[in-house]
Amino acid sequence: RFSHYGFGKTTMAEIAKDCDMSSGNLYRYFENKKEIGADCARRCIQQKLELVRKIVRNNRLKPEKKLHAFTLDVLGHMHQQFSNLPSLLELVDFISRERWDIVQESMEQEKSLLSEILSEGNRSGDFNVPDVQETAKWIQAALIKFIAPRYMDAFTLEELKKEAIGVTAIFIEGIKK
Repeated sequence: RFSHYGFGKTTMAEIAKDCDMSSGNLYRYFENKKEIGADCARRCIQQKLELVRKIVRNNRLKPEKKLHAFTLDVLGHMHQQFSNLPSLLELVDFISRERWDIVQESMEQEKSLLSEILSEGNRSGDFNVPDVQETAKWIQAALIKFIAPRYMDAFTLEELKKEAIGVTAIFIEGIKK
């Protein structure tokens, strides 16, 4: 419902109807619409993080390829989720404005997964990254346009892919041994 009608225009009664339950029953599980929105956001974030975990755990990929896959696979996932559903960006705006804790937690988990890739690259001799945590934070900042929902409806996937490939190539070149 949020993706079709937007977060602001959706009521608890409509959500309850979609779930085949009464509004009163819905309130047993969620205090208000904002809590439902927060739960939806967490689920979307977990889907994205699960995609990244699969990349990190893929033993067939070298660390350099994992960084490329991180960027391009997450970009593809985010673009698919948000480019054709501008009303879903209302939920993104709400979370950014009122539940920054959810965004911060997501970014920390994402940074931790990036750190795993960098550490693996150090162990294999592919990378020379003296401060893995700080470098993961910088890489995350460099990729924000390609891994955050806010930009997905503003650019075509082709435009974003071209830029993402270039940005990823530059930072990989900088951390190679």
